[in-house]
Amino acid sequence: MPRTKLILLTLSFFFLILFNSCSVHTFTYGDGPKDDFKKSLKQHNYIGGLISEGTPKLEELNDLKDYKLIVKHTIWDGLISVFSFGLYTPTTIVIIR
Repeated sequence: MPRTKLILLTLSFFFLILFNSCSVHTFTYGDGPKDDFKKSLKQHNYIGGLISEGTPKLEELNDLKDYKLIVKHTIWDGLISVFSFGLYTPTTIVIIR
């Protein structure tokens, strides 16, 4: 019986990682990105996202009118969150202009 519980636990773990909800929020401003510039930033959240270290500074977007902003949890962000038991949950922010 312990072997079947171990197999079930292992399969459940891999199932959760495989089907991790990688949520993506995309915001397009103006006509969308014109250049081929892409920048990736990390937002650091703690205790399941209840506490945030702060939003990354996006001063470079102040004068822009056409760009795309993507806020997502990548598979690596999900793995880090799982292995830290939800104490650290990073978010990836991608700027395309």
